Amino acid sequence: MAKIQVILADIDGTLTEGGNLTTVNSSLKKSITEVRDSGILFSLASARPWFEQREFHQLLISPYSFKNGEGILYEASCVRLLGSEKSYCLGGLSAEQIREIEQFVVQQKLFTDMVHQANNDRYETTTGYVTLTFISEGKTDVKLLEQTYQRVKPILEEQFPFLEAVMSADAIDVNAKGVTKAKPAQKYSQIIGVPLENIAAIGDSGNDIPMLDLIGKAGGLAIYVGKKTEQEVIVKQYSQHFIPTQKGVMGTVEGLQYIIKFNGRK
Repeated sequence: MAKIQVILADIDGTLTEGGNLTTVNSSLKKSITEVRDSGILFSLASARPWFEQREFHQLLISPYSFKNGEGILYEASCVRLLGSEKSYCLGGLSAEQIREIEQFVVQQKLFTDMVHQANNDRYETTTGYVTLTFISEGKTDVKLLEQTYQRVKPILEEQFPFLEAVMSADAIDVNAKGVTKAKPAQKYSQIIGVPLENIAAIGDSGNDIPMLDLIGKAGGLAIYVGKKTEQEVIVKQYSQHFIPTQKGVMGTVEGLQYIIKFNGRK
């Protein structure tokens, strides 16, 4: 495998806990600075919208500015390079479809114990829900999240064949069917001219697996920092993978340090 030139990192559960986008773990910030100083581009790949990720990326790399080629993969369907006004959207739900879904959700009382994710009305191609504790305490009620996901997923997907419900670390996201982080990751690789084998992807949950799968099968580096044994098993199948001893943010710190050491051996 060639040296890693680009890192694609999920946000929630990977770079932050409890949805906090206002502060950054000091060890994480130091490690991001180190990988960028070594010449590696650091980009984000989250189901969150563009504006949230752009601001968080600046916080992660401050006091420095973004580098040419660094970008944002947002809402699992779009790509935009930092410093550019051009977005590449590769599918997603239309505004009309989202309204239809929301009306059905209210009528069927599918998310009575959950609420819309923050800034939900500003998302372009998707909609989603989080637990009340995520809003009030910055901590997800994991049991409620998983139970609700198992209950509503078949109902939504039967009613609307064009959508797919997926669960991230802190939310249930409702996307267009077939739209995953893999598509924008592939497009991003093409835009900046860096092969997938030279990219490392870091994620922690089910909606990250398609991106990790794309990168891993292409010979790139897949790093999993989540807690699901079945997802860890998937990642271990790739020839180039890394499973840190720690999970979440500190697992990502381990992963970034591993990348620097890996490149040093090449």
